[in-house]
Amino acid sequence: MSTYRLNTLAVAVAFAFSAPSIVNAQEAPVKAVKNIEQISVLGSRVSNRTSTESSSPIDLIDADDLNKGGFTELGQSLQATAPSFNFSRTQVSDGSDLFRPATLRGLQPDQTLVLINGKRRHNQAIFGLTSTVGGGSAGTDMNAIPLVALKGVEVLRDGAAAQYGSDAIAGVINLSLNNSTGVTTGYVQYSETGEGDGETVSVGLNRGFDLGSEGGFINLSLEHRDAEGTNRAERDIGGSLDVAPGTLSKDVRWSQGNAESEFTSLFYNMALPVGGDNELYSFGGYSERTALGNGFYRNFNEAGKNVTQVYADGFLPQIFNEAQDISLALGLKGEINTDWGYDVSAVYGENQYDFTSRNSINASYAAEYVANNPNASDADIAANAGPSGGYSGGFRFDQTTVNADINGIIDIGRSEPLYLSFGAEYRKENYEIVPGEEASYACGLANMDTSYPSVNDPNQFAECGFQAYNGLRPEASNSQSRDSYAFYVDAETMITDAWNVSGALRYEDFSDAGDDLIGKLATRYEFNDDFAVRAAASTGFRAPSLQQSGYTAFTTNLGSDGTLSQSFTATTGSAFPSALGVNSLELETSKNLSAGFVYDVTSELSLTVDFYHVEIKDRITLGSLLSADDVAFSAEAVAALQATGAVQANYFSNSLDSTTQGVDIIASYRTELDGGNLGITFAGNLNETKIDNVNAAPGIPKNVALDDIQSSFLTDGQPGERGTLTFDYERDAYSSMIRFNYFGETDVKYFANDHISLPGFLSPTGSFKPTSTVESAVLVDLNVTYQINDTFAVSVGADNVFDETPDELGDDEVLNFISNGGFKYPLRAVPYGFDGRSYYAKLSFSF
Repeated sequence: MSTYRLNTLAVAVAFAFSAPSIVNAQEAPVKAVKNIEQISVLGSRVSNRTSTESSSPIDLIDADDLNKGGFTELGQSLQATAPSFNFSRTQVSDGSDLFRPATLRGLQPDQTLVLINGKRRHNQAIFGLTSTVGGGSAGTDMNAIPLVALKGVEVLRDGAAAQYGSDAIAGVINLSLNNSTGVTTGYVQYSETGEGDGETVSVGLNRGFDLGSEGGFINLSLEHRDAEGTNRAERDIGGSLDVAPGTLSKDVRWSQGNAESEFTSLFYNMALPVGGDNELYSFGGYSERTALGNGFYRNFNEAGKNVTQVYADGFLPQIFNEAQDISLALGLKGEINTDWGYDVSAVYGENQYDFTSRNSINASYAAEYVANNPNASDADIAANAGPSGGYSGGFRFDQTTVNADINGIIDIGRSEPLYLSFGAEYRKENYEIVPGEEASYACGLANMDTSYPSVNDPNQFAECGFQAYNGLRPEASNSQSRDSYAFYVDAETMITDAWNVSGALRYEDFSDAGDDLIGKLATRYEFNDDFAVRAAASTGFRAPSLQQSGYTAFTTNLGSDGTLSQSFTATTGSAFPSALGVNSLELETSKNLSAGFVYDVTSELSLTVDFYHVEIKDRITLGSLLSADDVAFSAEAVAALQATGAVQANYFSNSLDSTTQGVDIIASYRTELDGGNLGITFAGNLNETKIDNVNAAPGIPKNVALDDIQSSFLTDGQPGERGTLTFDYERDAYSSMIRFNYFGETDVKYFANDHISLPGFLSPTGSFKPTSTVESAVLVDLNVTYQINDTFAVSVGADNVFDETPDELGDDEVLNFISNGGFKYPLRAVPYGFDGRSYYAKLSFSF
């Protein structure tokens, strides 16, 4: 870890301790924050173990903390409260207008396991296709879960695959649903950006009801959000029929910002005592989201992509994204006797994404018509140019998980018994690719393997399929399924009154990827009531997802020469990857080490420091697109690529080994000040990922298995330094919060000269920048709340008060050149977004 990063952290810690105010704590040492111990579901299967007694670091974030500020999405709220959690923004990367990669400790989204009420949550059906943070990784869609439904969130920042199964390499996030009864709570919120766009209206409602007189309940949550889009693009110099190329356009024609979107969700949580000490429980929900995203602007003179008889000045193709999510859990738990209990459950989850192209065109339709009707008029060409949009395809994923767990205690002749848990799990998963309508992918109306000269330039061929989102072809449609089973045992005891030791073993077998036996040892030693040390060592694994092993599609991507061309993603084991030595996907395996301490410095001040070291072997990545020139060393690979009909292709592989290491520091303080309660929390994370080895088959160049562009996203696409400093003050009917969010620099090769090599004479400075950089920044959020009476409270505030945005693109940046000046900011690896300052007003109620 660099000296710079350690010095940065030292300064931040000093600032935290010297600051004269307060913040709500999310970390384990909550005694200094709320003067109570909080029971943790994660980290230990001992039901009465508190977070401060855990041998692994756990953030406890209650609903009040999640809802402070103007964020209405769960992912944004978590990013503001848990610095090891990242929620990067991106644009013009299929599907990104609906989902964003949610990561822990700089790893991939699918290396974090998400639970709801302690039960495994299903993953999303789609992954980031183009080069992005989390590209090729199908994680959990955090924004499908409404904030109003949550009681709190627990974040276990440690490898936990031996305890919870595949995917838990980086850690575990558990979302606890609201279980209150007899009270109606809700809110209405309006917000907009400092530029006057992005108007968003959000409403939420929660109500719990008692079921019977023995403690049964049902809690219902409804949330709806309607958001207008934002745009930070600028006028471009692409030209049009009446504006010469090189001259600024009359209007802003490109789009960069948040998409116009809508979100509706209904969740429930219930439990009902049955037969004495048994409880029947169930929870689940439904959500639906839509977003209207945009692609690159197609200039009027791009003959292969445009038909000027339809779009005289060019056009901005749009992608209408739609996601639906369904989940349902049903279980029975209770006591076998006074020492032993059981929990049997089944959880079903389903996620689907659909894409519809709008304001687009299949240029080959008009080209075929003109080839058959060379004397056609402009009106005839426009009338026979085909549809301007249509269904482009979709993805489906569902998962059923059945668990049987038993836990209890065994008297081992000591003052503290042995706590023992064991159980089994069965999981069934299904994945499907749904093709689009014919016009979305066809080459001409006849859909033959024929190229046609474009309408406006006979020296160029017209491109097939809709622009921006080339439809999924029938030959790319796919349906796959698999199952897995697992057995685990988890034991914990106190060696002495001060020394806790725990261990876990888990065996898991996947029908398509093999099996593994993994384990974890953890310990905590308490020197006194104020100071304890903790450490853990574990092995883990992650099975390749069906989304990775079963995905195949034709897409439109940006080539190395700056042009858009048709590309193909090949399934693992098919002809193209097999020619390059990749016949299957194997398990990712990991080794996790962590060590730290918990220190209650005073009755008001607590500090935790936790170091971690994560080694991952055979990490799965979606490789960069390879052309025939890239694989010219293999005649077999060239032939396989040509057989796909695409100009370039990529595939998934276990391409690398890596090491991620870092440190988390949480300091929390609480005191009384001027008749009110004042608190402060500093939470910081330093994180660094290095690639140890590239796994290329013999005779295959390493840059084919993993190129520099992909490497840059893994090592530098997420901030290496993150921190939040939150001050919170409450007095009488008023409360206020000010939060400082620090994001370290990100730097990737995509959309820069290391990705698209342009001759220096095209740049006014004589050369283009080699990488795309998003500079470090501090964003400040401010909130003031007034409790009007027992029923109503009003909040006003601003996020990103000082209007921090990435540095604007300069003339020496490739993205500025290829967008004709249309894009204002970088598109990739942007941890804090493009929109700048936003304001909001919120009315909350409870009765």
